Amino acid sequence: MTLPRVAHHTDPIIMKLPSPIRKYTQWLHGKWPAGGVEQAPAVNDDGTCNVAGVRVVGDLTGVPLLKFSADTGARAVQEILEEKDFEKGGDTLDLAIIGAGVSGISAAIEASKSGLNYKIFESAEAFSTIRNFPRKKPIYAYPTDMTPAGDMRFESDIKEDLLVELEKQQQEHGIETTEAAIQKISRSGGILKLHTKAEPIAAKRVIIAIGRTGNFRKLNVPGEGLEKVSNRLIDASKFGDKRILVVGGGDSAMEAAISLAEGSATVDLSYRKKEFSRPKAENVEKLSDLELKGTVTLHMGTNVQDISEEELTLCGEDGCDKVIPNDYVFTLIGREAPLGFFRKSGIHVTGDKTPRFYATIAFSLLFCFWMYHWKKGGKLPFGGKLPEWLNPQPGSLLAGLQGWWDTTGTIGNIAKGAASDPGFYYSLAYCLCVLIFGIRRIRR
Repeated sequence: MTLPRVAHHTDPIIMKLPSPIRKYTQWLHGKWPAGGVEQAPAVNDDGTCNVAGVRVVGDLTGVPLLKFSADTGARAVQEILEEKDFEKGGDTLDLAIIGAGVSGISAAIEASKSGLNYKIFESAEAFSTIRNFPRKKPIYAYPTDMTPAGDMRFESDIKEDLLVELEKQQQEHGIETTEAAIQKISRSGGILKLHTKAEPIAAKRVIIAIGRTGNFRKLNVPGEGLEKVSNRLIDASKFGDKRILVVGGGDSAMEAAISLAEGSATVDLSYRKKEFSRPKAENVEKLSDLELKGTVTLHMGTNVQDISEEELTLCGEDGCDKVIPNDYVFTLIGREAPLGFFRKSGIHVTGDKTPRFYATIAFSLLFCFWMYHWKKGGKLPFGGKLPEWLNPQPGSLLAGLQGWWDTTGTIGNIAKGAASDPGFYYSLAYCLCVLIFGIRRIRR
């Protein structure tokens, strides 16, 4: 198998179409996106949300890269300082930061420089996500030409060295964390309150930098609860000469497979799609070399069906099951965003069905029902009829247009004749919908 380097359309039916039609179909992304849309807190470009005074930074803003995380944390503090209604000082915390990862510590460094009265709350330990990276994991500080806002910098290219570097920066700026698990945020009288098991903590502004600290995603297959199955790889060297399955198609899964194979393990990599999507070039190159050496076998377009103590079953799109021997399984398919925390805090979550959503659907259906029967002359099913106030006659409303509008053959006469028929507005509404959604699709 040749490792795919970029995602592209491989549907055999599509590929048999004439070139212009095939290109148009690919442009439409006929098969994409696959699956559901991942839910996340609804935030603006600057991290603000529907709860005044609260900003979301880090991975949950959409780009899980170190430099972007540090940048969003520092910029959030800088923008808070520029808010006209923000005044530092007093007994209440100027700023509460939830989460002591890269973005949280970056925000704390900026807050310390600015002389804010702040605290940073962490339920575990600082940089816990990085601590859980596999041993000797390569670090890529992309984009290479980007200098993030604030003072946090990244020079190391190995996990252990990066941790030393980050901890040194934390100590140099005197950043201390407060151990606390924040359950939710509320707002009262212009002040935000952070609820813990103890007394609530008051703050003028809050920055949420908790990342994707929700539950690990599951395969939901028989055998997933066996001790041999894990969602973390800490030290790949402990699995030499073992047959390992890594499940996932992101860079974390690819890097785990590389580390295991370089540590003398025999690795199977299963991914539900046929192509890796936006992988790091370095990971693609390393996987290609290991595949050629026979230490890594790719099972693209497959899903795990079941897991037992000595083997497991993969199923491809062709419906054929493949049983392979196995000693350990690593399911590196990501974590869910902690949506429960955001919902309890009153922060909107994308994809949630709010009363406004249902009201919009109901109004749209009623509008379509009215428009259709209005163009039919106001007739309703079972002999009913629209009331007069819902059955206006555009012809009578336009009767006052005289002169040029009544001269046969003029554009005005043609326009008046068309606009006198309710069916004209039905067609107009349909065309506007096609035009608006078409423009939005092209821009996307």
